[in-house]
Amino acid sequence: MSRWSPDRALFRLGDAAAAAPVDGVSALDSLLAAFEAELDARELRRGTRLECVLGGDAVRYRIVPWSDDLSTPAQRQRLAEQVFVEAYGEVARGWVVRQHAERHGAATLACAIDAALLDRLSALALARGLKLASVQPSLMHDHNRSRFELDADWCWWVSVEPLWTTVLLMSPTEPQHVRRLPTGDGDLARLLDREWFALGIDAPRCPVYVVRTQGGMAETRAYAWRANSHWTFVPLPGPVDAESEELAA
Repeated sequence: MSRWSPDRALFRLGDAAAAAPVDGVSALDSLLAAFEAELDARELRRGTRLECVLGGDAVRYRIVPWSDDLSTPAQRQRLAEQVFVEAYGEVARGWVVRQHAERHGAATLACAIDAALLDRLSALALARGLKLASVQPSLMHDHNRSRFELDADWCWWVSVEPLWTTVLLMSPTEPQHVRRLPTGDGDLARLLDREWFALGIDAPRCPVYVVRTQGGMAETRAYAWRANSHWTFVPLPGPVDAESEELAA
């Protein structure tokens, strides 16, 4: 790394930490303990800028519909926050909500992260002379990394993590539907059939792009889903390890 620019370090947090819960320890505390342990193990230089990718229970997703009556950025932000409150209750008022790829007249994909989690991640970094430069949901991070490989028409984007699988349906102009389900819980092809029918989409079956985080169970289930299905499943390279991704950047 050039001495004229600060070092950067990438961390993937969330599902891996929650995959091995400890009695009496919350998922949030488990994630933070894993982050703290990795921070100390990597012995980063002071001033290093940290980029965190959050998955699993650390992040929630919703589709925010377009409304001509709520079209300013401030109005869209309030609408996005209300969408999470309606879905998850009053606890969502303590979440930080952000929207992805806003476009006039189109729905957006929004994510929500507990504000307390962001504060504690920042505090752990600051205590070691490090800076929390960015926090990004895994769904957006992996989608952006592979976006040039995706079909420009209708497609499913499927992110398979050790505990949770997120399915996102995209049309040529906007996100249509997002849902999270336990990894390996049933047949993915049948789930997509059910969602496709419920949405009333009158179009041929579209490609299904599948990206897997590290984890044997997730990889086994993802490949099993591709067999004997009328959907066309397209496996994409999973996230590379943190060191390799830093070097590539």
